[in-house]
Amino acid sequence: MAKSTNIGFAPIFSSLLIMMLIAESRPTPTVADPICNTIHAVQQGETCTSIAQKFSLDQRHFLEINPNINCNFIFVGQWVCVVGTVI
Repeated sequence: MAKSTNIGFAPIFSSLLIMMLIAESRPTPTVADPICNTIHAVQQGETCTSIAQKFSLDQRHFLEINPNINCNFIFVGQWVCVVGTVI
């Protein structure tokens, strides 16, 4: 009797294993890699918006070339990219 119940689990286990392999074989989303050519040290009173305007950048591009920036907590002396591309 014990062998018949073990045989019942084999197809279930195999199915679960196949589903896991299929799920894990999905392509991972690609993350854009910024390339920075010029940096700027944040000065007293500057914000992400003011820096973007100062260097004639639209806000979207500024955030793309500075992907890890938290505009709510920038600080004096923080290096930000002001001329760059995203590949």
